[in-house]
Amino acid sequence: MQINRIYEIDSCDDVELDIKRESKLEFKLWYDDEKKPEALVFFIQGFGADCHDKMLNFIAQNLIQKLNIAFVSVNYHCIGNRPQTGSTFYLDEIDKLILDATTQAAGIKLPYGVDKIQNYDQMSEIFHFINQALIKGKKEGKFRLDYFLNLHVSLQPAKNEYQNFGIMQAQDLINVALYLKKNAPFDTMGGGIPVIMIGTSRGGYLAHLAAKIAPWLVDGVIDNSGSVKLLWRLIGFGKEIDFMQYSEFSTFDFFQHIKVFCSNKTFWTSNSSSPYFFSPARRMIRNILEPSHLENYAKFPNTHYISYHAIKDQYDPLEEKITLYKYLNDLGFDAKLNSITKISQIDGKFIKNLDHGMGIPVKLMIEKELPIMLEKIKNNPKKEYKDKSISYPCEDLLYNFTQKKDKIFLEIKGNK
Repeated sequence: MQINRIYEIDSCDDVELDIKRESKLEFKLWYDDEKKPEALVFFIQGFGADCHDKMLNFIAQNLIQKLNIAFVSVNYHCIGNRPQTGSTFYLDEIDKLILDATTQAAGIKLPYGVDKIQNYDQMSEIFHFINQALIKGKKEGKFRLDYFLNLHVSLQPAKNEYQNFGIMQAQDLINVALYLKKNAPFDTMGGGIPVIMIGTSRGGYLAHLAAKIAPWLVDGVIDNSGSVKLLWRLIGFGKEIDFMQYSEFSTFDFFQHIKVFCSNKTFWTSNSSSPYFFSPARRMIRNILEPSHLENYAKFPNTHYISYHAIKDQYDPLEEKITLYKYLNDLGFDAKLNSITKISQIDGKFIKNLDHGMGIPVKLMIEKELPIMLEKIKNNPKKEYKDKSISYPCEDLLYNFTQKKDKIFLEIKGNK
């Protein structure tokens, strides 16, 4: 009989920013109690979805029926960073400065000062006021008919979380895998059950990052269009530099005459005098394509990789993925990159376009690639390592990840 369960466990604190975590880590497990799973298969959600997604539930049930696997989805730290997953809008101090300067430049006098905006209702009231002022101004000929204002708002993620980006999320995935190896409601082969990480876009990036952080644990990675270098504008502090160029996304969905730019709440900053400065070292540890790190990573071989990436990907260049997979192959990894570069490769069912994600259905990708991955792992299993620790020098910092007591721990030291 198929069973699915929701778990909550303790995971990691934010070592980089020295912030104690307030929330438990939630994840969902699907399995068949009449089968013996051959692997723990993680599907890592990207922006705008979490483990409660109805389509994911359908995919998990279908796969468990066809394959001897347990299926896992993790609500990693700050997964609730979009309205669909529980985030809410608010204005921080930078947003208020942008609002004040922009409306003054447009000659729109607000009913009260921006410092008085303290909650969502007041923010919504002001934005509706501005939108109506623009409608009226266009009728009176004060503005061109195609004129609109650019404004910025912040997203408060669910559970009062914030965007750390990457490191805590990957640690969460690893901690769930370690928890299940020890506590799963089925036989885990003495804790030796293989772990496969699968993801599309940001989920694919996190699959690669989890393997980087715990290379002795992750047996396989299946990826569609995951980035291999950090997109720092997704962390949330891009508005400090240029809110229109470096926001996370923008939309006209809320107001016809206001283009709303949005970024997540974060403590990271571009201010080099701040203890929360996002320094080159912080970027370096989050990169997958980091040659010196790959050499350290190669001391723990036998992680298998399968990836798809398109030539017209508007977010993550195919050239970077090609370079990464060349490094992986040169270092002795079994790593296959499917570069989608020609219209002739579009079949309308599996590959639908040459853009980011290529329209590849998650279910079809897993059904196609997972059996191949399982067979490779069965024929070439990962050996057991006594020293489950890896260090990555990052400019002036040394990041050390160590598995102990069925959890992954991060220690950061100065790198002399």
